[in-house]
Amino acid sequence: MLNYTSEVTGHPPPLPSGAATAKPSSPTITQMRSVLMPFCAKRDAYAIVLLVVDLCVFAAGQWLAVAASHVALRGLGVLVTWAAIVRLFIIGHDACHQAFTSSARLNHAVGRIAFLANLTPYSLWRVGHNVVHHGYNNLRGRDFVWEPKDPAEYRALPPWRRVVERIYRGASGPALYYFVEIWWKKLFFPNRRNMPTSRTEFIVDSALVAAFAALWIGIVCAYALAHAAPVWPAVLTAFVLPFLLWNWTMGLVVYLHHTHPKVRWYADKREWLRDATQVSGTIHMIFPRLLGTGMHHIMEHPAHHLISTIPLYHLKAAQQRLRDMGAVFISTRVSLRHYLECIRACQLYDYERNCWVTFPD
Repeated sequence: MLNYTSEVTGHPPPLPSGAATAKPSSPTITQMRSVLMPFCAKRDAYAIVLLVVDLCVFAAGQWLAVAASHVALRGLGVLVTWAAIVRLFIIGHDACHQAFTSSARLNHAVGRIAFLANLTPYSLWRVGHNVVHHGYNNLRGRDFVWEPKDPAEYRALPPWRRVVERIYRGASGPALYYFVEIWWKKLFFPNRRNMPTSRTEFIVDSALVAAFAALWIGIVCAYALAHAAPVWPAVLTAFVLPFLLWNWTMGLVVYLHHTHPKVRWYADKREWLRDATQVSGTIHMIFPRLLGTGMHHIMEHPAHHLISTIPLYHLKAAQQRLRDMGAVFISTRVSLRHYLECIRACQLYDYERNCWVTFPD
């Protein structure tokens, strides 16, 4: 039997005298959103400082990855660049939700700038994430992010595609899943099948990302040639490895946010609406304090799904407020053990029995 390192958290208010046998009710979505509204306040100057700091960290990582003479320092450059890409994405994600600053125009500009380092087209992400994922998280047929297949659907797949599904749901799957199923199919010049709606801004933002990638690689190559250094090792450490690590991080984070043995997926929209999945379908991942701060508190996810305009610099306090008011959500400490337990248990989903099942032998 699996011993999951998670718990359902929330502290319901004490029962009134004489009602010891009554079952306290969890606060409603409306009540929770009302309590969280003050956390939507924006701090524009602080937000811009965060952006500038992370851009400087990115530049420092690139300098180490390309210019450092010792291999260990170049390895450090890969890690620093990777961390900066993740942090810049979280800033862009906030800006896309109009959560980062008080100005819509400034948010659009910040989002596009921050998304360049992770090669994310801003407008395509906004549609796929804000409209589809936030609008219908954990609803089959609407939320495409890590949507689990049911056993019958899996058996109907051609053999090669069943192998791909097993790879995606395996321990090393998140990087490949995010790169292929999200970035390549949904974000980078998506075709009509993956993005039926065509907008000029989609093409412009994809072209902007492609141009930045070409400029990024071009600058790295030019620096290497100017200093009589090998070109391909520089491209590998400055561009390829950080981008691969970014894909793995993003795939893993999204997986952990909505995949858990206790989290339901839904085929019936009425059940989905009834169960308030903005909270019940999202996981509060508990990171060590330093790592949580390093990731701009993005793992405080139930609060984010309740009100997506809460800025990252207020998310931790907002999540604690949810806990204090008795909101019930799944809280899990991040660990390799927990991840492997999810990999073992969450492979397919039986929508009739409302439970996760494993791949057939």
